[in-house]
Amino acid sequence: MPDVLEPTDRRTNIAFIDCETTHLDAAIGEAWEVAVILRRHDNGRTTDTEYVWQFAIDEAAADPEALRIGRYRERHLVDPSWGAAFTGPGPILPCSRASAIEAIISVLSGAVLVGSNPAFDDRFLRKLVGPGCARWHYRPYDIVQLAAAKVGLEAAGPLPWSSYALSRAVGVEPPTEEAAHTALGDARWARDVYDATRRPRFELTPESRDLHRAQEVIERVRQLAAQWDTPDVLGTTDRAVLLAWKQAAAELRATLDGPS
Repeated sequence: MPDVLEPTDRRTNIAFIDCETTHLDAAIGEAWEVAVILRRHDNGRTTDTEYVWQFAIDEAAADPEALRIGRYRERHLVDPSWGAAFTGPGPILPCSRASAIEAIISVLSGAVLVGSNPAFDDRFLRKLVGPGCARWHYRPYDIVQLAAAKVGLEAAGPLPWSSYALSRAVGVEPPTEEAAHTALGDARWARDVYDATRRPRFELTPESRDLHRAQEVIERVRQLAAQWDTPDVLGTTDRAVLLAWKQAAAELRATLDGPS
């Protein structure tokens, strides 16, 4: 199920991506697992939807170390006769390689790619979909650079930056051993780091959040009391209850607005 995050204006979709591959070099290897978390902006609402595909590969041409890091032997779910499969979230749905590629092109169409070293994933995605078929934005964004910009270049230290250190610096714990080097686990991590870099540098304390919620309740009570403060809408008892709430809200507001 998509998670509703926050109201927003109309903006370009963001695709948090990660690929597990058979080699570090896209000229030699191929992607065997692709995860996308597509963030859509529609009618003032933002939703995240997760997709994962796996592909049958030529294991003879794969780098054993690359397969080990991605735990290919333990996690690969595609029967060679299928070509590919949609592997989550939800049930495994076998499909042809061509239909899986078509789905990836459709999901990523017009989106901005965000990930940890997304240029790496971009190269493998372009090889997967074929020349001239990429429909996503040409400039991907790296969460490591976004996190460095958040904490400041001096605090980030000398190059090369540690992705896990910068993740922690913006308040996001890196993926667990079980989630790391799975396409969806790393895509979720990229999403979380991106969101952390977008938050204000100074966030509300728990006490401030409680106060803010109390003030919101006060305003809702005031509005409700004013809206229904008419004899022809409510009975005498109901009207009295609302007026009592209205008075309580006014007293609490006066206390909150006081010098203390």
